[in-house]
Amino acid sequence: MYNRILGGLIGAGAGDAMGAATEARTTEQILEYFGHEVTDFETPPMDTFGAGNVPGQLTDDFSSAYFVARHITDHDGIVTEKIVQEAMIEWSEHKEFFDRFAGPTTRLAIRKYKGEKIEKPKGVQLVTRQATNGAAMKISPIGLLNAGNVDGAIRDAVTVTMVTHDNYLAISGGCAVAAAVSRAVMPDADVYNILQAGLYGAKEGEYIGREIARDVAGPSVVKRMEMAIDIGLGRGTPEEKMIELGHRIGAGLHVAEAIPCAFGFFAANRGDALGSIIGAVNVGYDTDTIATMAGAMAGAFQGADKYPKHFLPVLEEVNHLEITKLAEDITRIVDKKGYRLGRRRTR
Repeated sequence: MYNRILGGLIGAGAGDAMGAATEARTTEQILEYFGHEVTDFETPPMDTFGAGNVPGQLTDDFSSAYFVARHITDHDGIVTEKIVQEAMIEWSEHKEFFDRFAGPTTRLAIRKYKGEKIEKPKGVQLVTRQATNGAAMKISPIGLLNAGNVDGAIRDAVTVTMVTHDNYLAISGGCAVAAAVSRAVMPDADVYNILQAGLYGAKEGEYIGREIARDVAGPSVVKRMEMAIDIGLGRGTPEEKMIELGHRIGAGLHVAEAIPCAFGFFAANRGDALGSIIGAVNVGYDTDTIATMAGAMAGAFQGADKYPKHFLPVLEEVNHLEITKLAEDITRIVDKKGYRLGRRRTR
């Protein structure tokens, strides 16, 4: 269990750091700039969001997940809106992660939690721009903390998502990732039941989100996930599927692109810990976020020892984070809870 939990954290962190070097480029531009497919930590170019980062340095994706997980473990695994708010506020005080990378929806939420008065905007106030991957990018530790308890992971994912992204599509995406990671960390996990757990999470998240959160225009996360998984499990090489996922599903910021795309890469690489990340890193566009989610699922499935040995020490040293200790604390909480396969209900 510890090996899988640590693997989920390494996978999420490595996906973020590797994707920071390729973000916003196309696959062709990535190959042109680096001269090869990116398979390890690289220095981000000066014309992208990660400019100034060193190899292995994180962006907002896994760094925010780390602080959320750290606060929850400090409260013995309890997940509440207040705890998540406090975690996001502390994360925002780390300029190297927050100032250059945090998205507008997350920034607005944190300003409110810090007590700043937010003027109500004039004109159109629909939340289409808030149906992004900004909640799902930090959700994977929720799956680890609810090892085998898929419904528990969904419940806690809703709480975490609502703190920054209170719309049903964002909740659907966040629940998909949390549910898949919860299933992936179990000893009897396989690619099929992890994908099924993700689809179940997306459906449950959509149902719950429509009950408690704001409505928002946009494609169905569930339908797009079904398409992405079909591509991933279909014929062709992982490279051919990478191109197909980028063209047909999309690899952008919208929750109905990024989350399905991450599941597509997990399926295309049959859950391979490093291969799932490499596909997401080289597809282009929002590579760090997609690779974070794909890496979390694949790392939880295959474990920490499936990654190159230098990944963990580089991530810890460069970012000054105690990832190993976080894995130990999550494992302690999981052992205390007693992990089990959560009962699924259908709608």
